[in-house]
Amino acid sequence: MNKCGVLCAVAGLCLIAAAPAVNAQRGFGGGFGRGEGFGGFHGQVTTGAPFSATRTITHTQTLTDGTVITHTETIKEARDSEGRLYSERVPSSTNGEGPKRAMVRVFDPVSHTAITYSPESKQASVLHLPDPSQFHGQRGPDADEAGPRFHGRANMPAPTTESLGSKTINGIVADGTRTTRVIPAGMQGNDKPITITHETWTSADLKVVVMRVDTDPRMGTTTMELTNISRDEPAASLFQAPAGYTVNERTVGGPHGRGFEPEP
Repeated sequence: MNKCGVLCAVAGLCLIAAAPAVNAQRGFGGGFGRGEGFGGFHGQVTTGAPFSATRTITHTQTLTDGTVITHTETIKEARDSEGRLYSERVPSSTNGEGPKRAMVRVFDPVSHTAITYSPESKQASVLHLPDPSQFHGQRGPDADEAGPRFHGRANMPAPTTESLGSKTINGIVADGTRTTRVIPAGMQGNDKPITITHETWTSADLKVVVMRVDTDPRMGTTTMELTNISRDEPAASLFQAPAGYTVNERTVGGPHGRGFEPEP
């Protein structure tokens, strides 16, 4: 894994560890696994492809009595030409399990910092990350966002992947793939085979997933869609802790993640 990938992986862990100052919420795009919501601050740094957009994640589950349960989450996000990432979870007004307040996360691979802050509390945590050169030979999360990771079991058929061609989604040309996994009858106490599909549409130009659809009859359907896409360069202020906030600065304590050290 390259140095940028390692730095992104460390940033993801650090943003979770920053919770004391901002009461951090769950990870990006719950329900998808890797690759959702800008890759969840992991993977390679993408430069030269700025954008801003709104990412909507909807999970729908139909119960045996016909009751339909729907949860929706909205995330505002942006990336600048140097690979800085911005993500803001928008508070949910209807979903009882959604975030109660806005939560912003920023990853800056240029200054090696990860920032989290809450507009309500006016508090921010700035984590100074180690130089990626300290992580020789270590492997981190894969940068590939194109599909799910299915961990095989004995007697479990391998998943199959097919190309869906290209189509324009909200003004962006994207290439699609569908991965299908079948759980044979009897494998999990099921009397019939269970078919799980994972459809991903990725923009080769923007290097970002613009739509994903996961269908699992055991849990329902989760759809992610990128809308309001702008390819203009985001404002530089978006990737900084806002002026007037109380800032708590910390430093990652070494290449093996031995806690954090307050800034002197």
